Parts: sequence; structure tokens; C-alpha cells
Amino acid sequence: MSETFFRLSDIEFGNSPSNDKIVGIFRFDQSKNLRQGPCQIVIAEINSSLYAYEQLLDVINAAVEQSRALLAGMTMDPFARFEKIVQKVNEAITDFQDKEPTPINWGKVNIFIIECHKDQLCITGRGHLSNMFLQKADNNDFKVFDLCGSLEQPVTVDPQKVFCSLICGDMKAGDIFFIGTTNFDRFKQELQIKQKLSELPSVSAAVEIKHALEASAVPDDFAAAIVSCHSEDKASAPIAEKKMGGMESMRNLHENEQKTNTTLAPVINPVKLLKNDSSMSAESDLPMPVSPLNNLLDKIKGFGKHRANQAPGNQTMLRNLNAGHGNYLDKGKKKYIIIGISALAIIIIGYAVWKHNQTAAAQQAIWDSSYNQAVDYRNQAESSLVYAKDSQTRTEIDMSEKILTGLDTSTADRKARAQKLSTEISQIKEKLRKLVPLSGVTELYSLPVTSPDNTLAAPIMTEKYAYVADNQLKQVLKIDLATKETKKIAYPSKMGDVKFGSLGDLSIVFMDDKGQLMALTLANDQASELNKLSQTSSTSDLVVYNKRAYVLDGQSGKILRYTKTDAGFGSASRYIQDPSIDLVGAVGLAIDSNVYVAKSNGQILKFLSGKQETFSPIAIDPPMSSVSSIWTDLDDPRIMVTDPAEKRIVIFDKNGLLTAQLTSNEFGVLKDIKSRTNSKQAVVLSGNRLLLVPLP
Repeated sequence: MSETFFRLSDIEFGNSPSNDKIVGIFRFDQSKNLRQGPCQIVIAEINSSLYAYEQLLDVINAAVEQSRALLAGMTMDPFARFEKIVQKVNEAITDFQDKEPTPINWGKVNIFIIECHKDQLCITGRGHLSNMFLQKADNNDFKVFDLCGSLEQPVTVDPQKVFCSLICGDMKAGDIFFIGTTNFDRFKQELQIKQKLSELPSVSAAVEIKHALEASAVPDDFAAAIVSCHSEDKASAPIAEKKMGGMESMRNLHENEQKTNTTLAPVINPVKLLKNDSSMSAESDLPMPVSPLNNLLDKIKGFGKHRANQAPGNQTMLRNLNAGHGNYLDKGKKKYIIIGISALAIIIIGYAVWKHNQTAAAQQAIWDSSYNQAVDYRNQAESSLVYAKDSQTRTEIDMSEKILTGLDTSTADRKARAQKLSTEISQIKEKLRKLVPLSGVTELYSLPVTSPDNTLAAPIMTEKYAYVADNQLKQVLKIDLATKETKKIAYPSKMGDVKFGSLGDLSIVFMDDKGQLMALTLANDQASELNKLSQTSSTSDLVVYNKRAYVLDGQSGKILRYTKTDAGFGSASRYIQDPSIDLVGAVGLAIDSNVYVAKSNGQILKFLSGKQETFSPIAIDPPMSSVSSIWTDLDDPRIMVTDPAEKRIVIFDKNGLLTAQLTSNEFGVLKDIKSRTNSKQAVVLSGNRLLLVPLP
């Protein structure tokens, strides 16, 4: 007659550069020959590397192995047999979750259990794995099905019944079932999985798929199993075995369960014999075997009684006969006493060692739980960083570091694990800093190093040109951004040392240290005098916006607003009326309908219509402790700040989130920065050097 049997091939390929998930395939065979008994497969892909998930996988594997031993030799329907295994696994998982302090996130877990028995294939699982069932048709072609997709899985996991459904059906000769980690879905076409399975023997197909993975060097971990069904003709032979009845099968199940529990979880449970048990037979009167240790203890206890029961005359006679030469403690008794003391010492030492190991295990469990919590915070911080949640990232890093600092690192293993986590946290902190070392910084213009400080001032940038005031030669330099060709435009006669400049609609407005204004027309490069502003003895910055001039007075802590007139700008009015707002120490001003004020200590304030708005730029590493200028524009999403102490340009978005920290070896004492809306460049005044800086 023709019989079918299963052949199992597995694929394992590890090439992941990180250790962020658990991938494995576990096979349980009655023997190396699948024909002689059922075979179970557990395949797992868990998107976490926490120790709790490793323990979960161990619990499932142990439950499958224990159920196999329990059901060995039972005459059961394959479906009923597999249902019993799944029940045992669910009970083990329930017990594990009751004791495990770390909660299991079942959304990260993909585990399936498969059993091959006789001509039946049974499946249960949780999550999703790549799979295909190739059913051979009469024309030797194959129909492909998603077998695991037939499992009903509720959205919410029942902790008492994680594996809540199962399917069981027959496989015919020529049918093939493939199941593997989810990354196989991405490479099904590239690896030609269906073609290899349908054209090659299962073992050869597994080898070819693994070779293809090795050749492609995909940086990931893969695991899969291939179950194929085959036919084998055998001559019919009489069956000599006696089939078990229903009651005998259940009795065998009970006996196997007792044997399995004894083998897998032995418990010392000595049985005490009752003296007056009327159910004892005549054989109960025979002396019970006595262990050497009990015999020794009885002899030690009987030593005192033996001496007490001797007659006084006999005692006197013994003393006279052995005066100074004899002793009741002969060599035999001394031997027993020494053995007893040694046994007692061994028991005490053994108990002390056991107690120490128990304490050490409990301490290690507490340490592992704290370490895993720190790892969780580290993983959450990395995820938050990807979604630009910088504040949340920083909080999660602080939590992880706080736990890590409190961990004991007295052993080599703990120290190594703590150092590894500390390194990973440092890498996230470095990414959080968003440092961008610049290359391609170009010098547009510079003065000799002997020139006085602040000789160059008030940089301005247009689409094609950069402008900067040279107070030594009393001229404005117009520099072509592409060719560096420079044109010199003389100051009007009344102009002193230019301190500030702002780009208007048709001209650039410059202001000197006495409040005198000058306009440089962009169309013809003509410089002309405007009026002199009042109340500008301690001006910190100037911005022309919407036909008004805004002057920041950092010494008195106020912003004055001047309305445009034919001669320049008219009388002043205070932009901020609230006397409680402190602007003393302000150094920079930028306007995009909102007014941004930068203070020298790194604080940035935001105002609208003269009233302060909520604006809290995220803390950065290292913190800003010195600011010299600030720039933004109406339709530009960036706020750029120069920090001379750290020789960097800090870029925020309009929500206060850090975008980048720009650094360069070309940066010296950064004084001012100007750019244009959405431009990929900015002009930066560094000492007496005008630099063209690329922006990310």
C-alpha cells in the first residue's frame, strides 16, 4: 500500500548588524526519521531584544517539549493531539505572564507552532509570518495559498489563551508548505522561492535559498522551514500491536504525565510509614531499610543511653580494668562520629551555598529588570528622535541614564552590558545634538589681522550680492557671490562708523553709532543720507520691516518703532508697553510679522503686536551662553543664531525645535548673520572676515 511521510528542511541566515530582534526556528523530532513519529516546529520573529521575550520563547519551547513527552505513545487523533499541545502552551504562557514583571507587548510577537503527524499538518500562531502553501494539482502545477492567514486572531490578545485558534488538514504527496520570517515577503521574487520549491527537492530548495541570501548579503536575520509531503510504497504487513482502548489510552496519558513531571521537575518527597495503619499487610512487619545517615544518628543518640544503662559495678570494673589505657570511644565509634560531623558540615555548607545562590539569583533578576527598563527607555528615545520629538527623546535618555547610573557593575558581565548601553545612549545623544561640520565655507572678503575690531560691520545678502561696511575706508563693499568681484561705494559725508544694516524693498538702510541713517539704492548703487534718529545712543540692532524701522536698545531694554517718511523715518514710539518685560542685555532683532529678540545669555523671546508670545526653544548641547545676532524672514521656516563662544551657527524652526548646529574650522568670533528666504547660503561676519556659508 502507498503511505505518505513528511520531510523537513530549515533555513537560517544571520546577517543583521544590530541586535534589535529575536529570530529563531526550533525543531522537535521523535527521532531523526519523521516516519517514526510526529514532529513539531516553533518559528519566531520578535521585534524586541528584551530578556523577557527570550524567556517567553524558552517557556513556549519547554511547553512543547513537555507536551511531546506527555503524549508519547498515545493513540489520538492528530487534531486532538495538537489541541492538547496548544492547551499546555497556553497554560505555560499564562503562568509565565503572572510571574514576569515586564509586560509582554504582543504586537511585537510573531510565533507559530506547526505539527506534522501521519498525513496531517496542524498550525497555530500569533502575529504574522511569511508563508505559502503549494498544493499540487493533477497537472503537476501548484496552487498557492496563504495558510496562516486562515487563522482567526482577535485584535486584543486574551492573556489566558494567546494561541486561540488552530487549523489542521491533510497534506497530499507533492504538497509543500513554506513558513519564515516576515522579511521573506520582501524578497519572494528576488529569491524565486515559489520556483525553487516547485522545481527542486525541499532540501535542495532550502540550500539554494540560503545561498541566494548569502550572495545578496542582505543585512537582516532570516529563518524559515519547508515541510514537504512524499509518498512511499510499502508491502502490507500484519499488525501485531494491540490497539489501546479508550480507558487504557487515558491511563497511559496519566502515567506519562506523572513520569514527565518526575523527569522534568523532580521533587524530593519522602514517604513516612504510619505505625498503626491497619491496611498494611504482614510484610509491613519486616524491618524498613535504614539509610546510613539515620543509622549513624541512631548510634550517636544511643551512646548516652548505653552508658546510663550499665550497672554501677560493671562501670567500676571497667574503670579498674582500663585505668588510663582504655576508652569507650573506640576506633569504630570515632569513625561514625567523624562521618556524622562531616555530613552535618556538608549539609550546613550546602545549605549556605544554596541560600547564597538563591539570593544571588534574586539580585540578578532585579538587576536584569532594571537593566531591561533602561534599555526600553533607550529604545523609546531612539524612536522619538526619528519622529523629531526632541524633548521626549531627552527625557527618555535622562530616565535611561538615571537607571543605568544606579546599576551595580561589580561583575565583568554587568560592567560589559552597562558599558554597551552607555555607548548606545551616547550615540543617541550625539545624534540629538545635530552637529553638522561644514565644508565649502568661502571667504568673500577680509581685512588684515592688524585692522581694529569691528572695522567690518552690517553684512547684507541679496540674491546675487553680499554687502558689508568698511569703517576704516568709509565705504560699502558690494561683492559678487559667484566671482567675488568687489565694488566700493563711499559713505555720505555725515556718516560715522556704520554699526547696523537692514534690507528694505528697494534699498539697504545703514545706521551709524550716532543714529545717522544712510540708504544704498539697489538699482544704481547710490548712497544717500537720510535723517538722524533720536534716542539711539545704545542701539543693539536695526530691522526695517513693512515700511517701519525697529530699533533695539539693549541697554535700556526697549524697542522703538519709527514710521517711514520722505526724509527717512519719523518720530519714535515704544513697540512694547508692558514694563515688566525685561529686554536688558538684548543683542539681536529679527522680524517675520512676529518680533524675535535674542539676549546675550542665549534666551530668545517672541512678540506679536507688542505682546509676548509663548516661545521656548528646546535646550541644546552645549547650551547657548552667548549670542551675538539673530536672523529670520517672513516666509523662511528657519531662525538662525550666531554663538561666538561655541563658534557655531544654531538653526531652529519656528516651533523652537533644533534643526542643526553648524560648525567649521573657518569660524572665529561670529558677529552677525544674514540670509534670504529659503536660500541655501548665508553671509556671516567672523571678526573682520566676511564668509559665505552653505546651509543644510
